[in-house]
Amino acid sequence: MKTTDLSKTSGTSPTQEKFTIAEFADMIGFPVSALKTIIDKNRRAIRRPFYNITQLAERWDCSRAQVYTILRETELKVFNIASQDSEKRQSPRIPASVVEKVEQSRMSRVPEVAA
Repeated sequence: MKTTDLSKTSGTSPTQEKFTIAEFADMIGFPVSALKTIIDKNRRAIRRPFYNITQLAERWDCSRAQVYTILRETELKVFNIASQDSEKRQSPRIPASVVEKVEQSRMSRVPEVAA
């Protein structure tokens, strides 16, 4: 069922149409369950304050070893949740702000290819 929000905050504000998830899924041809899964996954990803190494490997589509290499190169600090008496065990959590800095610092233009 489509609902239309006719309330306006100012005299120039456009009317907004609101759809249920089922209606939107039907419009784009996705199963409702798939759309709900996508929405839930994006909600978790957006609100994540820290990442672990496995999550970054998935996010960057690389190995865990490559994530460690990238983090070592940046020299940014990470949060280690391992106990202080554990010398060998590492359990780093990388703040979202660090992840954003790493991603921005490694962005570059795609080189032009000679035809």
